[in-house]
Amino acid sequence: MSNGSSIDAFKQAFQEEAREILVELEATLLELNESRADAELVGKAFRALHTIKGSGSMFGFDKLAAFTHNLENAFDEVRNGRLEVTSTLIDLSLAALDQIKAMLNEAAGQGSADAATITAILSQLQHIIGSGPKSSDPQPATQSQPASTSHPATTEWKIRFAPGPDLLHNGTQPLLLIRELAQFGELSAVAHTNAVPPLRELDPERCYLGWEITLHSNTSAAEIRDVFIFAEDQCELTIEPVNLPIDLSPMIAATPVVPTAVDSSPAPEQPARFGRRADDRPEGASNIRVPTAKLDQFVDLIGELVTVQARLGVIASRIEDPDVASVSEEVERLTSALRENSMSIRMLPIRATFERFRRLIHDLARDLKKNVDLTIEGADTELDKTVIDQLNDPLMHLIRNSMDHGIEPSDARIAAGKPPAATLRLSARHAGANVLIEVSDDGGGIHAEAVRERAIEKGLIAADAQLSEAEIFSLILSPGFSTAKQITDVSGRGVGMDVVRQRVEALRGTIQITSKRGEGTRIILRLPLTLAIIDGLLVRVGQAFFVLPLANSLECIELTRKDIVASHGKHVANIRGEIIPYIRLREYFDITSGRPEVEQIMIAETENGRCGFVVDEVLGDHQTVIKNLGQFYRHIKFVSGATILGNGTLALILDPNRVVEDALRAAGSGSHLQALANAAPPYSMAADLVGQSAA
Repeated sequence: MSNGSSIDAFKQAFQEEAREILVELEATLLELNESRADAELVGKAFRALHTIKGSGSMFGFDKLAAFTHNLENAFDEVRNGRLEVTSTLIDLSLAALDQIKAMLNEAAGQGSADAATITAILSQLQHIIGSGPKSSDPQPATQSQPASTSHPATTEWKIRFAPGPDLLHNGTQPLLLIRELAQFGELSAVAHTNAVPPLRELDPERCYLGWEITLHSNTSAAEIRDVFIFAEDQCELTIEPVNLPIDLSPMIAATPVVPTAVDSSPAPEQPARFGRRADDRPEGASNIRVPTAKLDQFVDLIGELVTVQARLGVIASRIEDPDVASVSEEVERLTSALRENSMSIRMLPIRATFERFRRLIHDLARDLKKNVDLTIEGADTELDKTVIDQLNDPLMHLIRNSMDHGIEPSDARIAAGKPPAATLRLSARHAGANVLIEVSDDGGGIHAEAVRERAIEKGLIAADAQLSEAEIFSLILSPGFSTAKQITDVSGRGVGMDVVRQRVEALRGTIQITSKRGEGTRIILRLPLTLAIIDGLLVRVGQAFFVLPLANSLECIELTRKDIVASHGKHVANIRGEIIPYIRLREYFDITSGRPEVEQIMIAETENGRCGFVVDEVLGDHQTVIKNLGQFYRHIKFVSGATILGNGTLALILDPNRVVEDALRAAGSGSHLQALANAAPPYSMAADLVGQSAA
């Protein structure tokens, strides 16, 4: 890799790190807005800004570093008790973070920062600090340049900094690091040149210098160390709060290797060292960054491996060779372990997604003049990264609707006997192979009659239609539907909830809406844990094969001709005294081949209750690699996808919830599952697809 490519890679790494820091910083500022006297939060915000500024300057993001420096100054004033945390400072800081993000995007070739907004923010910051115009671009430090002379209880810090041979390769500029230190207080630095070789042996891409630095400041060792955050692993660094003579010559050798430790046997009275030496560094990084595209490719390859392993299993069973069978079993075991590990790598907690909406709620509450508290539950619930990435828009629309339509102003809440501050709740929890994401509020609730009238007005339902409350609430997911009297910047165009429906359905999920007038609304998104590989139960009907998600499947029982006669023609089975309706997949998919004497009923848990699915044969567990059916079959909602079996046959992956909903809709029975007992529904639109897969 060339030096230029190496520097570009480090710049990209900085941008990724900076974006992560900004997310945490935004959450810190919002928390600080609620606990304005919390010195720990103030310090955390200051250190984050200092890291962004210092690292940005190091990697050539001078504009970003200069802008961040001004915001850092404001929080330095707060740290030292000369400035109070106010709503104005928080809002201004959040606006500044938006511009820092824009600068990062601009550096990546995505849009540009607003110069006028940046200028306005700087002007307001200077007004808040009350110190007049300040230079936003730190000047080079002289041998003695005090940055602040009013800090009490200053400490004399001795800092030994000896760059390793590869430090310059990542774009680090040692002089900029020393300039950063000069911002903490009075600084003097002495360069040691005894490791500089003769000119003919000089490597221009290597740093031969080391520095002995004295810093008088009231800062902490952690804040000093933050200056070297991107360089510490490639240098020798010690930080001591004592006044000891320091000799760097043993540390900087003439040989082109990383310098060794300074003191091999420190005196007993010598204070403990804060620096990390070369001999006690970890052997490897505990975390690595992997691009999402590479991770997706990795999972796709494992999916192909699962398919090949299934073919091997079929071959092994056919030739009945003990050695081949043994190898097949071992490959199956290893493939299963590899699959589990690859899936766990893709699983991420939903915390970051939830926390991101604190800012949205803060801004909407300010604009709508409402008082809203956010409650987060189940933030550690893990979900496939692909699913998480597609959740942002649906959740954003649900939150905006709740803030604009659901939650009342404080005076209206008080008049209704409610607390002036509303509560908006985001929660997540596992439910089998699914995750339930809930957005709820204690606002005014949905006016069911108003929704019904609006639906009649738009021609979505007939005026005499008999709908349950759940069916009425589901109408708000229709394209262009809105009950808002006027369009606002927040909502009212009838687009948001349609986007929610489309995105959730694209994720093979479902939406459940419940509401009580005057008490609030709950919207639950039921989403699959993963979109790549699932554990399934392989079944056969005629020459067609299907996969039912194992997490939904409860048990399997026989269905004989005698059982059918005993039920008097109804599609029900008596299972230990419980009458459970069933759907005969043979009729549902219009499969006309002969029916066996004994069939199997797979009992599954659905959103509407327990339901059976009648098949010819249950073939057993199956690791199912989900393949998209493509745009041609995108309208078939009750088929999640397809998978290829070991013998090359195509099997459709059924969504039990959608199959039941479709059957109920065809039977005109609303959500009453027992109505399925009276008649088989018309065959599915996927019948042609089933015929193709069987062929």
